Amino acid sequence: MPRRRGDAILMGEVNLPPDQQRAFFGDEDGDELHMVLSFVINQAMYLSLARGDATPLRDALAALPQIPEDCQWANFVRNHDELTLDKLSEEERAEVFAAFGPEEDLQLYGRGLRRRLPTMVGGDERRIRMLYSLAFALPGTPVLFYGEEIGMGEDLDAEGRLAVRTPMQWTPHGGFSSADPADWPGPMPDDGYGPEHVNVSAQRRDPDSLLSWIRLLVERYRECPELAWGEYQVLDTGEDAVLAHRCDIDGGTVIAVHNLADHVVKPVLELPEKAGCRLTDLLVDGACDVPRDGRVPLELPAYGTRWLRATAPEEAEATPAGSSG
Repeated sequence: MPRRRGDAILMGEVNLPPDQQRAFFGDEDGDELHMVLSFVINQAMYLSLARGDATPLRDALAALPQIPEDCQWANFVRNHDELTLDKLSEEERAEVFAAFGPEEDLQLYGRGLRRRLPTMVGGDERRIRMLYSLAFALPGTPVLFYGEEIGMGEDLDAEGRLAVRTPMQWTPHGGFSSADPADWPGPMPDDGYGPEHVNVSAQRRDPDSLLSWIRLLVERYRECPELAWGEYQVLDTGEDAVLAHRCDIDGGTVIAVHNLADHVVKPVLELPEKAGCRLTDLLVDGACDVPRDGRVPLELPAYGTRWLRATAPEEAEATPAGSSG
């Protein structure tokens, strides 16, 4: 089968160190995998969240190899297996375990966690929304595991990896069958994460729901080719807790800013070449101008996030702004 088709992509589960990942795209001309799941970035994401410090994530981005221009990194928060932490050191892995799954029953194979994100962070939607914003904004393509868009939990009564593979929760009754729940192949999650509490039918009508937030991220990502295809640069903002990066392509610039800490931060963006431009927030209503010195002070709440498009002032009115979602 030829590699190039308009209706398909070939994605690889390549959990290797960064210097070994490049070959899977094709050694020279990039004629093999279209996309590679970015396990190193994923693991650094959780270490940064556990520490409230974006340094591990900045270091992981710096270690990524250059890839062919028509290939992509696949960025994810969770997948259908355990949250593997095998690329972290033993000490770093212990930090993530302590933060998100200290009990032995929550761990698997000595290297991972058999939990979904909402339960790992105790249902804290600030962290949930920030991490998915980060996954959509990082250079590449976001990949969602079913149920992430509504904040599903896991069933720890299920064996091993099956804990996170519970049925999709469409309605307060699950949505798949009218059969007696006693006849279902396995139990549904409980402790506040069952379908009576977390389901699509309720969230799709709620503009403040997690599902509405994910929809907003999808819409804005599609409007921002800079994030998917642009050249990216990590910015120094003077705040260790903040990951800020800019993506540029064809004269367009989008800057994404994420606070991985549980306290207010005041990063400063250094954008001297954008002096006089307007920064329009793509996720919430708001805009600011870049002053003559190019220094743009921001204030982010705990686990806050901003996507900012830089435009000439006369173009800013045509730039779509988001809702508070």
